[in-house]
Amino acid sequence: MANDTGANDTGKSRDLAGSFAAAVFILVGALAWWDTTQMSDPDSYVFPRTVILLMVGFSLLLILRNLLRGGGGDHLSTEGSWPRRLGLVAVMLGGALAMPLFGFLPAGLIVFLAIMLLAMYDPWSGARRIVFPLVGIAVVVAFFVLFGEVLRVPLPVGSLFE
Repeated sequence: MANDTGANDTGKSRDLAGSFAAAVFILVGALAWWDTTQMSDPDSYVFPRTVILLMVGFSLLLILRNLLRGGGGDHLSTEGSWPRRLGLVAVMLGGALAMPLFGFLPAGLIVFLAIMLLAMYDPWSGARRIVFPLVGIAVVVAFFVLFGEVLRVPLPVGSLFE
């Protein structure tokens, strides 16, 4: 029987897996925060701590939402394309491993384009074939400039290009 919030009284609509994952992210955030206490220069720990605070904050919001409203109801499906999901994880891991060798920009571009191909469910129209890759390239280059030039975060150059 559903209540006013859309969650049923038996708790079946609770997103327990999401809440568990959020709790794991909170724990990882706590460990990462502790790791930043060894950094003596404030410039070194400001960025990681900002990311940690955002990660922990959003995780707490997810847990709070799940406690108050449930996980979104019974309309959520766990069915989907497992090969695509595994492919996304494999591409992200491959990209992380490729960055020291190829550098941030080339690896980031390849990973973004591969993820875009794997994640696209809708048919590829002529406009999408042009616009999506161009926007993806612009986003990766913008992050490269933002982090490398503006924020001065040292990004991998790639041992092949040294």
